[in-house]
Amino acid sequence: MSPEHIALVKSSFKRLQPRMNEFVNMFYVRLFDTRPELCLLFGGNIDQQSRVLAAMLDKIVKMLDAPDALVPLLRDLKSRHAAFKVKPEHYAPFGEALLWTLEMMLAREFTAELRQAWREAYDFLATNMR
Repeated sequence: MSPEHIALVKSSFKRLQPRMNEFVNMFYVRLFDTRPELCLLFGGNIDQQSRVLAAMLDKIVKMLDAPDALVPLLRDLKSRHAAFKVKPEHYAPFGEALLWTLEMMLAREFTAELRQAWREAYDFLATNMR
């Protein structure tokens, strides 16, 4: 990722911080609406999972400009996800729900360039978690 795209992801994520509960709730509604079978992976405690997702996204976004430190974190996350039966094919719908939620929450601020920056960030994460 370019430094400019990293800066775009970080600044847009910062704007979402005051509405993070709304963001993660909207994300999971979208994910389960489009892929209801994925609901089974979360064991019914979506409130706890929402808090975990918000914290992990925060940590990942803060580390985007330090890929050497981020990759081990993502590999550890991959191991933890495997224990919950998350498979590589689950990453695409997760990414689609993430981008959709970003677009809904950021509205006009979600420009084509910002979409590309988030797409690159997510592709980096998914590649290192497969």
